[in-house]
Amino acid sequence: MLTYEKWLNCIFGRSINQPFFTSKIDNLDADTNFKFFYETLVNSGSELLRFSDKQVNNGLYLMFSSSQGIVFVLKEPSVPAQDRTAAIRAIKILYTDCFEKRARPVLSHLNEPRASPINSICYMLWDVTSINTWGNKGDCEYFDLCLEVLEFALHLENPACIESALHGLGHMGSFGTNRRIYKIIDNWIKSSPTNYSQLLKYAVLAQRGYIL
Repeated sequence: MLTYEKWLNCIFGRSINQPFFTSKIDNLDADTNFKFFYETLVNSGSELLRFSDKQVNNGLYLMFSSSQGIVFVLKEPSVPAQDRTAAIRAIKILYTDCFEKRARPVLSHLNEPRASPINSICYMLWDVTSINTWGNKGDCEYFDLCLEVLEFALHLENPACIESALHGLGHMGSFGTNRRIYKIIDNWIKSSPTNYSQLLKYAVLAQRGYIL
């Protein structure tokens, strides 16, 4: 039986150049896979400390990438809606306990130097995953939950986390047509939480959906 420790090592413990085989993960029932996914998010500040920045970056790509399929445990019908809701909200903990502490305070959209490997998944999380495209399914309001997570991340201190939130909101805003997203970003701009002029410029682009 695949324990949580073995699951973690399957996802994060490989060398960056080792191929990933999903057979062990695929053989787990959905409820167990969900439990391990959720536990990793909630304990990302402690459970991932044993892994290098490269391994954490690679492992989070695997967890969230729609092409790998692991992330789809977050929409598994056999998992109660309240548990799926809690798991998506737990991405806030990933931001505070992992990204905020381990990503370097540099901007990826400008290719600023001295980035940690974790800056990659921090910046690209909402490109890699499809959670924010699942909409509101009645029993679980994925779109609204993702907005909640991104608005939260927007008010963290690490510029990399703020950039990640703006990036995600920009993708979800559909070229400036979503007034809720425009307002979230506008409120952040008006609060002037940072003197980082490049982030403020990026925020304006994100309001219009003009981000890569």
